[in-house]
Amino acid sequence: MGKIGIILATYNPNMEYLRKQIESLQGQTWQDWMCHVVDDRSSEACQSQIQATIAGDRRFHFHSYSENVGSYHNFERGLELCVGDQRLEAIACCDQDDIWLPDKLERQWHALESQSALLVHSDLELIDAQDDTCYPSAWEFEQRSPQNLTPQLLLLRNTLTGCTMMFRPQLLSLVLPFPFRKGGNWYHDWWIALIASHQGKIAHIPTPLVRYRIHDTNTVGVVENAGTLSQEVMTGLQKAEKLRGRSYITHCNLNHAVCDRLNLNPQEVENNPFGDRLLNFGLPILQLGWRSWQAGYGSQGIALRVFVHKCRKDVKRLLDLLHK
Repeated sequence: MGKIGIILATYNPNMEYLRKQIESLQGQTWQDWMCHVVDDRSSEACQSQIQATIAGDRRFHFHSYSENVGSYHNFERGLELCVGDQRLEAIACCDQDDIWLPDKLERQWHALESQSALLVHSDLELIDAQDDTCYPSAWEFEQRSPQNLTPQLLLLRNTLTGCTMMFRPQLLSLVLPFPFRKGGNWYHDWWIALIASHQGKIAHIPTPLVRYRIHDTNTVGVVENAGTLSQEVMTGLQKAEKLRGRSYITHCNLNHAVCDRLNLNPQEVENNPFGDRLLNFGLPILQLGWRSWQAGYGSQGIALRVFVHKCRKDVKRLLDLLHK
């Protein structure tokens, strides 16, 4: 029976939503936990309200900072607070506007133990601003099949949501410090999940253990049938930035970050489809999309998009070489 550390990241939260999130932590069947509330320079009024909300419960520890760094690095701050804390046997990430089901921590702890897993995550129920259910399963809504993931498929598409994740503290030395996101964008959960996928087992709980709130100010949302070919075509038509290759840059840079952190050579990793130095016109990425379809992972649309950008890049490189 281990103590669980919770990282709750806040920034000018809706106080009604935050109170419900706090109450759902306090209502957990697993009571041996402590929570670092890391605030990313909210207004003074918000900070005072946050502290008033957690006052009286000594399991909460409030941390304020003079610099606003964004969600990605704010979670990094929280994880740094857990380094060296020998009491902790698991760490969970928490958003400021969701609701945890009462047995979330207990079920995830038992999954870590019974499956000898390094990280565990679960499905989510999607709710609206009034706590009404929009969709009972995010995995079904987005056509996620995370139980079929491999490190390569996970790099193609993240199917783990941070607020459902719990992991062993031994991951901290590998995920910290978070890599600088140069020319691309990813979130803390994708980075943590990728490192975990290379280092040990990821356990999957197909039951929703978090009520994930959908509202206008979500940092990250959900998209119906995300990653599928039809959805990617629609998204590409609606968002011009998709045509500028940002996704390809993100995948390449994240791939390099993982390889660097784990001392892997991007060009020597077996069948690495995201090594950007090879002139292969994206065929390994297309093959990965085929494997995604075969495994039911549901990311063939993303693979096609990234393949197109890689192919265009390599054609340009080839033409440049021919003109020299």
